[in-house]
Amino acid sequence: MNRRRTDRPRRMRDQPALAAYTAVTIAAGLAALVWSAIAFPIDETISLTATGGREGILLGLIFWIAIGLLGGTRVERMHGHGVLTFHLPFIIAAMALGGPTAGAVVAMLCTIERREVREVPWYGTAANHASLTLSAVIGGVVLLGMNDWLGALMPDKPQAVELVAIVVGGGLMTAIAIALAAGTVHFRDGLTRGEMVRLYDTAYRATAATEVVLGWLLAFTYSALGWWAALVCAILVLAVWQTNESTKLAHHDAMTGLLNRTGFDSRLSDAIEAAQRGGHLAAYLAIDLDGFKSINDIHGHAAGDDVIRAVGDRLRSSIRLTDAAVRLGGDEFGVLLVNLPNRGTAPRLAKRIHATLTAPIQLDDRVVKVGASIGITLLEYAATAPTVARVQALADGAMYAAKLHGGGLKMVDRSR
Repeated sequence: MNRRRTDRPRRMRDQPALAAYTAVTIAAGLAALVWSAIAFPIDETISLTATGGREGILLGLIFWIAIGLLGGTRVERMHGHGVLTFHLPFIIAAMALGGPTAGAVVAMLCTIERREVREVPWYGTAANHASLTLSAVIGGVVLLGMNDWLGALMPDKPQAVELVAIVVGGGLMTAIAIALAAGTVHFRDGLTRGEMVRLYDTAYRATAATEVVLGWLLAFTYSALGWWAALVCAILVLAVWQTNESTKLAHHDAMTGLLNRTGFDSRLSDAIEAAQRGGHLAAYLAIDLDGFKSINDIHGHAAGDDVIRAVGDRLRSSIRLTDAAVRLGGDEFGVLLVNLPNRGTAPRLAKRIHATLTAPIQLDDRVVKVGASIGITLLEYAATAPTVARVQALADGAMYAAKLHGGGLKMVDRSR
């Protein structure tokens, strides 16, 4: 069944700081692309033909853009989870082979995803692509400078020079891209500076090593093997994707793409430990849908599956990037809210999640609606650290109490 989203993002005019940040990012990305195109002609190393020239350069750009587009399709099939993106290695490789302009062109075009086009406002899409373009130009310029400087110091070690230059340039590009994304989240979701720094740190550590090194490996393979290097690179990328997918799917629910119990319990355990160290207030939300059985009975199990997928999408869109959502099974879900500034934040965010989940859901030619009961328990310092099972049991108890009163929210703040 084709599902149409009924929840809409907040209008940009309601968030002037985000609007200004988005406009500046788009302008800076476009200016960087124009400047790079004038200052740095594309190097023929990126050519996919032995003769080089414009035709070879064009084919080389198309190759890296095509793999990037396939990477976007791969991420969509995995419900959007994975490393930061599956695009960075291809941008880094194109940047290393063809220079800043090549990296910028690939960054601008290879990051288009069907999910993004369907769900993200045009200005959000433009800002995403502009931020990666800007990052590729800056990283590419640094890469060239490192190549020239180290090449003069170590003329007899070209491979070592290339490796260091790509790692530094690619690492800087990754850092800038994540910083710009963290800035967007800061203005869009109201994250504090501390939360934004933690988000940046987590994303960079999860991304830098794997994707930068893969970008260098792809560039080295491409430049060393001749005309059939593209095939080898494609096989290498497929192998990496398969490994990544196997790892991620082991910790995610196949229907919704949310974390499964295995993947979520470790996150909840980390939040409990952080609360025990003090200063890291968090909350666990136990969520159970109300009226879901009647949807299965009236509309069939296929409609019920669509509702579960829609609830998964809504949960993913209604939580902050620092939080986590889980499908525990059936119509039971959970949410972990971390780094809360005060006790009042948990019920406020839970109320927003409840409103999102209970909005009407469009399924083809009919509209259905489910309710939700949410139990909340706070995670804070306690004399004896609660176990994961204890935290979940407390939230479940509050959730069932809310269900007895017709749904809505109920909070228990004792987690010991």
